[in-house]
Amino acid sequence: MVKETPNGKSETILLVDDEETILLLGKQILLGPGYTIHTASDAEQAIDIYRQKNDEIDLVVLDLIMPGIGGLDCMKEILKINPQAKIIVVSGNVDSGLVSNVIELGAKNFIRKPYRIGELLDVVRKTLDEA
Repeated sequence: MVKETPNGKSETILLVDDEETILLLGKQILLGPGYTIHTASDAEQAIDIYRQKNDEIDLVVLDLIMPGIGGLDCMKEILKINPQAKIIVVSGNVDSGLVSNVIELGAKNFIRKPYRIGELLDVVRKTLDEA
C-alpha cells in the first residue's frame, strides 16, 4: 500500500539550513505538496525574514547546527517575535538531551538529518495541524 503524500493547504514555510544542497532539496520536497517556501542560509537571515513576514509564515523548519548565532539562538529570537511560532528543529545530532532541550525551549517537533521525504512531509503536516 502506497502512503498518500499529505497536501499543503496554502501554508508558508521558512526553511533554514546552511547547506545549500539540503536547502534546495528541502525546498523541492515542500513545494511538491503545494507549500509556499521562503529560504534562509543562516540564522541571521532567517530572523530578518521572520521579522518581515512573520504574519505570513506558518512554520519554520530550522537546522540546529549552523555558523553564526546558530539554530538554537535563532529559534529563541523567532519565539521572542512570536511566542506561538511553530518550529521544527532539524539536526544530525540526536542526543536525547538536546532533543528534550529544544522541545522544552519551544520547538514543536524534531527531525533527524538526513531526513526522509515522507518523514519530513508527515512531520510538517502534523505540526501545521496542531492547535
